[in-house]
Amino acid sequence: MILVIDFFAGMIISILAGMGIGGGGLLVLYLVYVKNMEQISAQGINLLFFIFAAVSSLLYHRKKRDMDYKMCLKLMAFGAMGAILGALTAQFLDGGVIRKMFGWLLITSGSISLLKKKKE
Repeated sequence: MILVIDFFAGMIISILAGMGIGGGGLLVLYLVYVKNMEQISAQGINLLFFIFAAVSSLLYHRKKRDMDYKMCLKLMAFGAMGAILGALTAQFLDGGVIRKMFGWLLITSGSISLLKKKKE
């Protein structure tokens, strides 16, 4: 029964992520508060989730020939630098601080998304 609930939760989160509603943040919340997983582990699973979503999106856009390759390279370079900087920073911060920072990031990005949708 638990696997069925996890399956449907994953499907709902995947659908929301595909719609651009911050599925990664929802996945972390589900794993931490419903599955009682440590936040660091949940964020690791979220990164794996994101990698599969990004690869499928990349293949789709490549097939449609709708890609700016120069921009992709720039984004990849800055993404890699950000990942390294974030990993190094996380080694020196307490888990509670990281949790609060992540919460504020979710609140801020969600607020920005809501404000943009109201303007449209």
